[in-house]
Amino acid sequence: MNKELRIVILAAGKGTRMNSDLPKVLHKLNGKPLLDYVLDESELLNPREIILVVGFKKGNVISHTKNRINLKNVTQMEQLGTGHAVLQTEEFLKDKKGHILILYGDVPNIKASTLKPIIDDHVKNNRDLTLITAEIDNPTGYGRIIRDKNGRLLKIVEEKDCNEIEKKIKEWNPGIYIFKIPKVFEILNSINANNASKEYYLTDSIGLAQQSNMKIKAIKIANSDEVLGINTAGQLEELES
Repeated sequence: MNKELRIVILAAGKGTRMNSDLPKVLHKLNGKPLLDYVLDESELLNPREIILVVGFKKGNVISHTKNRINLKNVTQMEQLGTGHAVLQTEEFLKDKKGHILILYGDVPNIKASTLKPIIDDHVKNNRDLTLITAEIDNPTGYGRIIRDKNGRLLKIVEEKDCNEIEKKIKEWNPGIYIFKIPKVFEILNSINANNASKEYYLTDSIGLAQQSNMKIKAIKIANSDEVLGINTAGQLEELES
């Protein structure tokens, strides 16, 4: 067991664009619910525990995962963004030590073999925050990773705020992070919802961590397919083809 590691999986969303009343994470890919792919890989990392953040039709999700070992559930009563979702684990985790890996129940291709060396590097270097990045040919709609001339992370710029040069950057932010406890909750409690959606975004944690001079690193993985989420029934069909 990795006593340093806990994994938080966000699984509260309705998945409106799936055009279904089924919780998004229970839609099936090749006959297997999306969430099961993420849970199976999470268990291979041998974490101290896995915390599942549930919300929409949470009874269905909890029932589906009831036979999983070392799994706890917390509820996000209102879907107010990814930052808000992770914050629901605060009461449970705030007095714990170690690090949390944040994953998503609708990102079925993630691999433990990719995550493990990044987690080990994060723990070894005692960082406050490590974020995983990837490159894709067409990153339209995604936040771009801006680095300095030495390759260090400067900032993440959302597409709507990108200038023409920044729009050409292919490295993007999938939203998978490793945080140190309790630093993560200092950051999350500082996020505001001053945006069009009135939601608390996990991406805002990067800028806040930098402002606090926390130890941060962005690590790019080789296979971007591992971190692509499923948002529509069409995307699900594409993966099955």
